[in-house]
Amino acid sequence: MKKTKLLALVTTLALAAILVLGGCSTSNSNSSSSSSAKSSKPITITYWHRMTGSWDKAQQKLIDKFNKSQTKYKVVATSQGSYDALQQKIMAAAKSKTLPTMAQAPYTNIGDYVKSDLLLPLDSEVNSGPNKLSASEKKDIVPAFWATGTYQGKQYATPYSLSTRVLFYNEDLLKKYNLQVPKMWEQLASYGDTLKKDKLYTLIFDSSYDMELEGMAYAAGSQFVTPKLKVNMDNPKTVAAENTIMDLINKGYARTAQEDKYFSYPFAASKTVFGIGSSATIPALLQQAPKTLHWNTALVPTYNGKSTSALAGNVNVVFKGASKAQQDGAWAFMKFLMKTDNTAQWAVDSGYTPVTKSGVKSDIYQNYLKKVPQFKAAAEANDYSFASTIFAGYGEFRNNLLEFVDRTVTNKSDPTAGLKDLQTKTEKTIQENK
Repeated sequence: MKKTKLLALVTTLALAAILVLGGCSTSNSNSSSSSSAKSSKPITITYWHRMTGSWDKAQQKLIDKFNKSQTKYKVVATSQGSYDALQQKIMAAAKSKTLPTMAQAPYTNIGDYVKSDLLLPLDSEVNSGPNKLSASEKKDIVPAFWATGTYQGKQYATPYSLSTRVLFYNEDLLKKYNLQVPKMWEQLASYGDTLKKDKLYTLIFDSSYDMELEGMAYAAGSQFVTPKLKVNMDNPKTVAAENTIMDLINKGYARTAQEDKYFSYPFAASKTVFGIGSSATIPALLQQAPKTLHWNTALVPTYNGKSTSALAGNVNVVFKGASKAQQDGAWAFMKFLMKTDNTAQWAVDSGYTPVTKSGVKSDIYQNYLKKVPQFKAAAEANDYSFASTIFAGYGEFRNNLLEFVDRTVTNKSDPTAGLKDLQTKTEKTIQENK
């Protein structure tokens, strides 16, 4: 009796095991079938950016083009509306671990992102694998633009929507006063007395002159912060560049845009002969300026015998948490954006400059320059452009720099003392963020 019961129990357990195994087998089969079905769908690459309006529409055209060019990946973009909103959303998502696959970011944010352990380096994708950059493709990218993604010996980003600095000039006023487009800062300053008599400014900056100061200091061999993190804010060469700018302002020859924020508004109203700003301002002026205003652009005047152009704008980064497949897809999209015709078309549609030499030389961009010659100087400035040094704490440094500029303009504070104070603050920022 006991043996019969034992045998029955064993048989029952065996059958149960078979049923369980059979169930598992069926489940695995369904899972495999489901997995196979899922694998046939494109891998989603979520992409956060700050583009709005016409920029957003132009960018979406590129995204649609990429999505249609292959079936493996699908980029899904979301606009956050502004730089500040994008930054806030990224930091909030980092805390909740809901970051997208990739995003746009000001390149000077990279140091802080890396310190917070948010980014994935791209070196393996760039240098190896079936979709790596060839030697010719690497050589084609404007060196300073590529440098916007390089940090601590690794490549964390690819260049995308970057702008150069250009000199804007009023052709009608040049002709009226028999002036030439200045090649040097000294020549620009020499126009001051003549124009001031007629209540005209020689030059108007944007709300801050910090990027012009950075360019002049760089030309003099006094980079604000070197790649080895040596700070040169109170370097005599930086002080001399600062005094050159302040001399123009103190004499009433130049001013910042103040409540206008951008020089383009008083420039469009013919209150100044020259303005200096981002090449991304060109599209805005084409829309804002009255049709009766004849204007063009040129390279920023040389300082210390050199032309320079500080870069500003966005790069594309990939966040940790992305799967290997998503990383590959993000890289495929990044590389796609740097293709000759794509970077050229983006430049045409957005007002930024092509990130590759071939993009500038392409028929798409060259034909556009014939129609809109104001962009010629922006493209020429590529050859004289440089990237600011990336470091953790850059945001704090820039806030201190903007405060310094504001004090020199509104409070007429001593720039030499201000630069010395900025030197101390910057050294402290770098030390605290190591």
